[in-house]
Amino acid sequence: MTDNSRHQTPTLSELYSRPRRSAAWEEQAPPVVRFWTDDGDSWAFVFHHLVGVHYGARQEQLSITWPLGTIVITGPKVSAFYEDFCNHRATSVKADGKDILSVTMHLKADKEADLEE
Repeated sequence: MTDNSRHQTPTLSELYSRPRRSAAWEEQAPPVVRFWTDDGDSWAFVFHHLVGVHYGARQEQLSITWPLGTIVITGPKVSAFYEDFCNHRATSVKADGKDILSVTMHLKADKEADLEE
């Protein structure tokens, strides 16, 4: 007698759907979200401090606003990253030059300084 209760049959979507994921981001669920910007810096925020998110389909661009500033992510797979990010499955992103082309940080202090000039 065999124990089949341990073996789960994959769903049809697992068997036949194309993978949406990319090596450009990690899939986990810690409370901190990390962004590696194009200049080599890393920014981390507690997820619940998120102020707002805007996805621009035509530009393939995602803007994520935190109290400190806005992270801007661009690339052909940014919509897949956006979906995973909103579901707390993507917690770290870095441009890979293919799926995610760019990750930049725009500090609020920089914007305020530009307005004063």
